[in-house]
Amino acid sequence: MAMQVLERDGLLASCSCSQLLPRETLVETLLQGSRHLDRNLTVLEQGRQGPDHPVHPAIPETDYLKAVFARVLPV
Repeated sequence: MAMQVLERDGLLASCSCSQLLPRETLVETLLQGSRHLDRNLTVLEQGRQGPDHPVHPAIPETDYLKAVFARVLPV
């Protein structure tokens, strides 16, 4: 819905704090949404949790905070 109201060459920030939504799925969902609206989406940066929320290599669920910053352009 946010992509529908963005102005031309708009910037989009999308974040999730759910361990049930993997980072790859968040990015793919944004790409699918942009294609549905006939827009081009370019991922500029991805963010994650800070050092106060460490990711344990043996526990993938600890990598739960994620952010995607993208530019959305008309086709």
